Amino acid sequence: MTNKPEAGQMTLLDMPQEFIRRMDMLRVPFSENMISKLPKPTLPSDKMRDLPKGKCDVCGGYHATRNIIHLDYVGHAALTDRLNAVDPCWTWEPLAYDEHGLPRYDHVGGMWGRLTILGVTRLGYGHAGDKKGGDAIKEIIGDFLRNAAMRFGCALDLWHKGDWWVDDDGVAGQKPKDQPKGKTPEPPPDDKPGYDWSQEERDTCKT
Repeated sequence: MTNKPEAGQMTLLDMPQEFIRRMDMLRVPFSENMISKLPKPTLPSDKMRDLPKGKCDVCGGYHATRNIIHLDYVGHAALTDRLNAVDPCWTWEPLAYDEHGLPRYDHVGGMWGRLTILGVTRLGYGHAGDKKGGDAIKEIIGDFLRNAAMRFGCALDLWHKGDWWVDDDGVAGQKPKDQPKGKTPEPPPDDKPGYDWSQEERDTCKT
């Protein structure tokens, strides 16, 4: 459900500096303790099935002991914490509903949806991979939120696989003033996730 301000009520879109400040909070890199490891097979599933399996020292999961790579990602809880800190009124909704009023999935089992943060809405897509049942539904929502939040710059450094910056001489590297991956820069105190919202601001979140 979308939160709409009452007539005459000021929103963040009426306060450009505050709007930009909070949008910038979304782009703050996540600290190492909030980044998880996602195992991905490098061979087709029929070949992975025959490989020996065991507990992984990297991610803690139980999977094949070889032909696995691990990708950095931000989990549902860490992402939700960031969204709540930036905008406690954030919402999401599926792009379409079925005849029962539930999210409609496409022909491959994925879901398109809208994520609204600070009054700005962007599309995202989620899919559960090989998961089934209730776990699949939760995975679709979490995958959608990560995908849509990335459009706002959230955990964008984890999605990007190449070099962020190429200088005038064609040399790839980090953009000037950027921090190394995994090192969270220290923004001014008011900009840190965990911003102390006033009661008046919280009262504007009407469902």
